[in-house]
Amino acid sequence: MDLWLLPSAAAMKSLSLAGFDQLSRRADALPPAEPGLDGVLREAFGWTCAAPWAALLAGADGDSSTPWLAADLVHVRPEMSGARVLALAIDHDAADPDLPTLFSALQPWLADEAIELVAASGGRALLRCPISHGDPATIAPDALLGSDLRAALPLDLRWQRRLNEMQMVLAQQSCNDARAARGLPSWNTLWFWGQGSADSCPPLPLVAVSSVDPLLAALARHQGVAMVDVDGQSAGPVLRDLRDPRRLVRAWAAGLRPRDALLRGVDGSGWRVRGWQRWRVWR
Repeated sequence: MDLWLLPSAAAMKSLSLAGFDQLSRRADALPPAEPGLDGVLREAFGWTCAAPWAALLAGADGDSSTPWLAADLVHVRPEMSGARVLALAIDHDAADPDLPTLFSALQPWLADEAIELVAASGGRALLRCPISHGDPATIAPDALLGSDLRAALPLDLRWQRRLNEMQMVLAQQSCNDARAARGLPSWNTLWFWGQGSADSCPPLPLVAVSSVDPLLAALARHQGVAMVDVDGQSAGPVLRDLRDPRRLVRAWAAGLRPRDALLRGVDGSGWRVRGWQRWRVWR
């Protein structure tokens, strides 16, 4: 059974893909999954924990006394009753010169916490911190998007303090003021997530992955799973990452269709598609 990752149900409706409405009517609707990639993978493969994304991105082999941790710049808008996460820097232009400027401003403050900023790419940094710091145990940024930040804060008060201090540093950066003046999202929060040992990575019961997402590429590499083109064929189950509407529209126009597959949207919507369902002409 293949796994297709799709845009949200609302986005799918707006795309008006020829034949998709009929396909989804005849398929078996699935109970909603948690939003985000982790929620989809847990639901599809029975995972009981998230993948150790930071360690996978770093190509780490095993456990360490200084675990890997990911940190993403995000845009949070204060509201009367909370703080809404409205944008992720990782989804924006990776060549934006403001991103390395902001990480450079954060580096001394991270060092004061004995946290090493090892690498940064676009809006995401890979950190190493002492194991004594604990795990912030937060959700991934894609699941955080659109949520109230306060409801997703780390339970560990030490990590809440670090997050608050990073917000104060980012609020002082002139490039963020300039971004706001130009109507661009200011990257005003650093979100810590993705800690874990590569040894604890759940199994991936697939033979191939088709994706441009660095997370899925790192997961496939760690598990020894082949990477294929979006329409690549395989002798076994394939994960096709079509969350980008443009990628989905191109693949659909080229004739790619799910046959025996689990379809999951980024919002948790989903369908189970089987070949014989085409005979459900009453739907």
